[in-house]
Amino acid sequence: MKKLLLTSLILVLAISSLSAQTEFGVKSGYFKSFRETNTTFEGDGLKNNKNYNDGLYIGAFVEFSISERFYIQPEVTYVNIKNDFDQLQIPVLAKYRIGKKFKVLAGPNLGFLLNTNENFHSYYLGVSLGVSYDITNRLSIEARYNLALSNSLKDDFSSSSDLFAEFNGFQFGLVYRFD
Repeated sequence: MKKLLLTSLILVLAISSLSAQTEFGVKSGYFKSFRETNTTFEGDGLKNNKNYNDGLYIGAFVEFSISERFYIQPEVTYVNIKNDFDQLQIPVLAKYRIGKKFKVLAGPNLGFLLNTNENFHSYYLGVSLGVSYDITNRLSIEARYNLALSNSLKDDFSSSSDLFAEFNGFQFGLVYRFD
């Protein structure tokens, strides 16, 4: 875990030295987890189980200005979810500014389950989609949906290819940029 954080930090700092228009920041807010599995049988088929849990997230990011309207933003976010798996998420987002204050964002998201059990992979791949609104030059609000694209169940647990577990989530919070 420490090696992963250190490697991520070194990578972000190395990339940031390549760009003249670079901003660093922190973010925090509310996270709603949607974990969907179908590992139990009911009647003639599999039953979908959906777990909805509340949590909080905190993270750091670097925003690289590619042009006046286009940005790349790698980040590292720790997600603490009540009654579920804590996560470390590492998205790399493309951001496009619309007007003076709105941005849309999308990009791949690599997630790591921090307190998993033997039935689950410790990682998953997903995509993040969202919007942000700049309240001031330094403070923004952001809403994002994280959609899992990979099955988090291990193959030895899910002998049937129909079994799956996905870790999706919605997050809403504040973003603060440093000078």
